[in-house]
Amino acid sequence: MNFSHSHRFAATPDGVAAMLADPAFVQRRGAASGTGEPDVEVEGTAEDGFTVAIRQQVPSDTIPAEFRSFVGSRLSVRYTEVWEPPSGEDRTGTFAVEIVGAPGHAAGSLALVPDGEGSRFVATGAITVRVPLVGAMIEAAVKDAVVKGLEAELVVADAWLAGDR
Repeated sequence: MNFSHSHRFAATPDGVAAMLADPAFVQRRGAASGTGEPDVEVEGTAEDGFTVAIRQQVPSDTIPAEFRSFVGSRLSVRYTEVWEPPSGEDRTGTFAVEIVGAPGHAAGSLALVPDGEGSRFVATGAITVRVPLVGAMIEAAVKDAVVKGLEAELVVADAWLAGDR
């Protein structure tokens, strides 16, 4: 199941990339989309390209009850984001979401491009669940959870860029 999500930031692509590569922001970002303190790691720099890894435990009540038997009471989620060095003013990257022990994942591309005095962030991806008969229903539930988590992270990002650190 494919998805796309777009968001406008009131900061340049370089400013947004600097935020995304900041370990303090990554910690806050991870906490916004899960529960408890996530394990975060940032390698590289905004100028040279960087990788973000967020690992956390999330209660399975974020997915519909009829699908919880596939994953148990808590989900171990691994999120990885890889941003390339800048190409002019544009930034591109990839992401992957793995729910450990679950029969599916999400992966796709990221873009950060100038938009007036700010920038436009676009995440485009696909969710794949390999479960006969109910796979499509689980994909829809995972898509909703991924978009909800992304939206929570973007609220934190907007606050960070506005000076709430």
